[in-house]
Amino acid sequence: MNYRVVFSPEAEEQLAALYSYIAAAASPDIAARCTGAIVSYCESLRIFPHRGTLRDDIRPRLRITH
Repeated sequence: MNYRVVFSPEAEEQLAALYSYIAAAASPDIAARCTGAIVSYCESLRIFPHRGTLRDDIRPRLRITH
């Protein structure tokens, strides 16, 4: 069974800010690879949704990894 991964608006804003920062400091290609890897890892939670530590104390159903 696959689950649905939803990025909050705050997460999307943070990814965009991270991309901009890395693109300016390094290159757009490196920024795309870094942010793409983050998105891919998060999307892999569709298959393994219980990975990481559950942190309902911060936000319902939030999981922290790494």
